Amino acid sequence: MIGSASPRFGPPLPGWQIAPIGGRRAPGGNAGTLDLRVGHCAGVETRSIAEAAEIIERRERAGDPVAAKGDLRSSLVPLVLIDGRPAATGWGHIAIPLPAGRHLLEVQSQHSRAWRAVDIAAGKTVKLDYIGMLGDRHRSYAEGAVSGRAAELSGHALGPRGRLHYRQYLPANARSRRSFAVFLLALFAAAPVTWLTALTGASASVVFPIALALPLLGLAFWGARILWTYLRYNRIGPALPLSTAAFAPAGLAAPIVLAADGPPPPPHPGAAAVLIDARFLKADLSSGELARQLPPGQARINGVQRKALDRVGELVPIRHRSAVPPPEIWLDGVRVAASWTRMWIEATPGRHRVSVRTPGAPLPVPSGQAPPQTGVLEIEAAEGRTTALDLTVTVKAVPDASEPLLHHWDCRIARFAPEIEPPPAAAPQAEAGRGATGRGWARTGR
Repeated sequence: MIGSASPRFGPPLPGWQIAPIGGRRAPGGNAGTLDLRVGHCAGVETRSIAEAAEIIERRERAGDPVAAKGDLRSSLVPLVLIDGRPAATGWGHIAIPLPAGRHLLEVQSQHSRAWRAVDIAAGKTVKLDYIGMLGDRHRSYAEGAVSGRAAELSGHALGPRGRLHYRQYLPANARSRRSFAVFLLALFAAAPVTWLTALTGASASVVFPIALALPLLGLAFWGARILWTYLRYNRIGPALPLSTAAFAPAGLAAPIVLAADGPPPPPHPGAAAVLIDARFLKADLSSGELARQLPPGQARINGVQRKALDRVGELVPIRHRSAVPPPEIWLDGVRVAASWTRMWIEATPGRHRVSVRTPGAPLPVPSGQAPPQTGVLEIEAAEGRTTALDLTVTVKAVPDASEPLLHHWDCRIARFAPEIEPPPAAAPQAEAGRGATGRGWARTGR
């Protein structure tokens, strides 16, 4: 279970409620609506209260201006993108009007691994949910092996409402549907009902069965709800491949975006294909960099700000929060309309040159941003097969809390190489989180 907490669809702290961004224009008459809930749940606590207090005290003695109990050092506030353009940021419920057709929904947080194709019909509403973990354990599901209680968790889920492929929510969701309240009500009602029955002069053989019947009925109702939730949830498969031709900028090659756990389509006869799995991970910020979020004149964080840092990675709400731009990718000199997804591009069999460059800052950087990094691969694409490449970028951004600027921006290519084959299915860590994300983020060597 995720800290025994049900998913919640409001801001975890005041000031982080969802808000539209990007100035999207309302579509014309042939439009529908994306009804999106951006929620959160509790993470897995890895430290006791005493251990957390000792960490804070040690950091304060060392003069750390942002001493906190956790290791979350950069924002995990969700940022929603539609067809590559920022649409909203924060937690809560938002309705986004969209033209009829297929759209690419992305949610960026500590990493970029949540996206889904959305089919919008004219005059209709599509309901989707995104849920992410709070706290410093969120990023554990994106890098390295995960062990202990966190081994079965993936950190986030995105999918149709009522169908999320996230089994950790099952009893929590059942409880949130008032089933647990019914059980407690039956439990507390057993005592007065037993007392009233005893006042009628009924024998013990009648009183005790009545006393047991109410809580047992409540427990049975709760168990039935859990079973129903289990049968109802975990019922979403990979989204169908999404062509980006409808919204790709003019002059750029439009790749096919695949679901996180979807197999690549077969190339046309006589053709080959290239699959680029692009992702970013946010790098930790130093205490000095985080302290730039403090109000003027404040040298150290207070209790409220410490709680915010430990839960959402920000000391105060960032007024101008920006999405991480996509990488720049070329295939044989042709620019690709890239995104932080799995991009499939059909090509001729033979040798190809794939070039990537890390993105520039989405906001001004008065101090000057680090130069972009580039990577080049020569690959051999076989007829009838898909050649898969991994691209992982580490992003370090230091936003100002109130002004539309960045104090620092640096993107580093952590990996750009042919995709590593997954380990044998017998290795339990190879499948950690696959039920939710499909990519098996806990795979070693990734």
